[in-house]
Amino acid sequence: MIAHKHALAAALLCALAGQLGAGASLHCAMRREISPCTCRREDGTGAILVVCQRISAYEEIARALTNKFSPETKIGLDISYSQLPDFSDHSIKELGLSITRLKLNFDNLSELKESVFTKLDLVDYFSLADNSLTEMPRHVLQHLPHVKTLDLCRNKITKLTEDDFRDIQEVEHLLVADNQISKIERDAVPKALKHVHLGINKLSSLNGALRDLDDLEWIFINANNLKSIENELPVKAKRIVLIHAAHNELQTLPKDLKQMPSLESLYFYGNSIKLLDGALQKSRRLMRIGLSFNKIESLAEDEFTEAEKLAELDIAYNQLKSLNGSLKSLKSLRYLNLTHNYMTEFSLQEIKGLKRLSVIDLSHNRISLITGNMENLVDVETRVLELRLDHNYILSLGGALMGLHGLLRLNLSNNLLQQISPDDLIGLEDLRLLDVSHNHITTLEETSKTFLPSLEELIAHHNNITLLDKDFHGLPSLCIADLSFNHIKTVNYDVVSKSRCTINGVPSVLKIYLQDNPVLCDDHLYELITVLETLSARINGASTCVAPQTTAPVPLRALNDVVPPQETPPVIIMTQLGGGPRALPDGVDHDTASVPQVPQLMYRRVGALFGHVLPEREGGLPVVVEPPVTLPPASTNVVVKWPDERRVEETHPLVDHLRLRDLNASPQ
Repeated sequence: MIAHKHALAAALLCALAGQLGAGASLHCAMRREISPCTCRREDGTGAILVVCQRISAYEEIARALTNKFSPETKIGLDISYSQLPDFSDHSIKELGLSITRLKLNFDNLSELKESVFTKLDLVDYFSLADNSLTEMPRHVLQHLPHVKTLDLCRNKITKLTEDDFRDIQEVEHLLVADNQISKIERDAVPKALKHVHLGINKLSSLNGALRDLDDLEWIFINANNLKSIENELPVKAKRIVLIHAAHNELQTLPKDLKQMPSLESLYFYGNSIKLLDGALQKSRRLMRIGLSFNKIESLAEDEFTEAEKLAELDIAYNQLKSLNGSLKSLKSLRYLNLTHNYMTEFSLQEIKGLKRLSVIDLSHNRISLITGNMENLVDVETRVLELRLDHNYILSLGGALMGLHGLLRLNLSNNLLQQISPDDLIGLEDLRLLDVSHNHITTLEETSKTFLPSLEELIAHHNNITLLDKDFHGLPSLCIADLSFNHIKTVNYDVVSKSRCTINGVPSVLKIYLQDNPVLCDDHLYELITVLETLSARINGASTCVAPQTTAPVPLRALNDVVPPQETPPVIIMTQLGGGPRALPDGVDHDTASVPQVPQLMYRRVGALFGHVLPEREGGLPVVVEPPVTLPPASTNVVVKWPDERRVEETHPLVDHLRLRDLNASPQ
């Protein structure tokens, strides 16, 4: 996915420019002798990186480092996060070090004294980032004639003038991002530049400063106030591969792009572009382009004529109403993002012939019709791995997806679908995930007539399904079926008879999620659970069951992935109440509840329920709970009974199932 932030852009450029201290390192023999500084040897270069951080005075550094290394040893010196009130009283050359890289970051420097930086001819990397400089330190730069990388990011510099870089014409990597630069003079920057980062400033014009930089490879001008960059780009730069111009006020793509066939990455998201106007027709090497968050209304048929290497096309959050056949030449396209546009119809003919598509995101449009199905099932020239059509207005698929080869994931959630017909899914032999949640589907019966041999996950929650019968019969590999928040009252035991879940070839359990479905309140739920367990399927979920003559619903314990232990049956707690046994209402204190005395107990066996809690009602249904149970005090008229596998010849009709224990006789 194309989602580049300013910090990431800066980091990429810094890495390419050659950050101080990058790469593997080894211990430095002098590390104990130069405290409070430390050092390490850079692997492969022979240079030594000396780090002095959080130092309270430069004098400490001078005492620690002066003449500690031989002149032949190349040194990278990092003095960062320090307070240097005496910095202007010293000179870096006095350290007697052959410094090739100098880094002074987060040192709260607002002005620099020239004498501190004299005779630093060997320095090729110089960083003053994250300080408080208000202008380019040209008086310092004249003493670093061979510097290749100059990093002044995150200061308070307001302009770049012709004199700023006059003495450092060898600079190849210039980073002045995140300053307050509002003006750049035409001949300000050195001609040898390869990478320039002018992003996150206040530029309203480039003033031709980049036009004649024929060696440029990367340009970062993102997050400025640029309204146009027409005739500003270096069209003679033969090796330029990246332009990052996101978050400006551009209304068009510059026509200069037609003369820059070497470009590989373009980022113009977050502008006000309405038309591409053929600017990308000649981009033969272009591999990725970010155009999201613009105002693009249409694409011409020849928009990407020669862009055969384009792999990532992001036009999300625009105002597109149609594609107009513009994608046909994009033979290398892998990622197509069209989310949040104004499309009302999508034809699969738009992607015909594209064999490498991984993701097509058409979510959050206004699509009500899918057309252009691949009628020839033998034709495998079009392949898509994931198709996102969620959050649209689709009423019916109409068989449009039939034969879409290679499809692994199909998202149709949050539409207006009322049914899935057998023709809708024909030919999707590789489909592993189908999401039809948040629709108006009343039955999945038709899916039993379609064979989806690879489908592992069916997501159909928040629909209007009332019955599960043979719905999974065409899904032999199903492992997850989420049918939560429907209206399912009946589940046929046969629903899973033809499904056998395997994970990496190992037999597993088909999980059926039935959260908030009426079937979870059925008296035969435990029987259903038991039968499905024998078929390697498990019901999961929770519901709210409302019994007659009750004013408050009672929650049903959530069924989870833990199989109820067969050797530990539920404990049944019953109370002696007038008119027969009743459930003790939830919330009633066992110690204080007033229980009318009756001369004889009548018991009613609980059905095959597991963790099912019912409120008080006439007829005396008991409360079923799971052990361990905190038993009520002996002073209450409560009888606890639980199943007993032993058969005892007694006259009571339930003695073969229940053994009674009077709590008054034993508080345990």
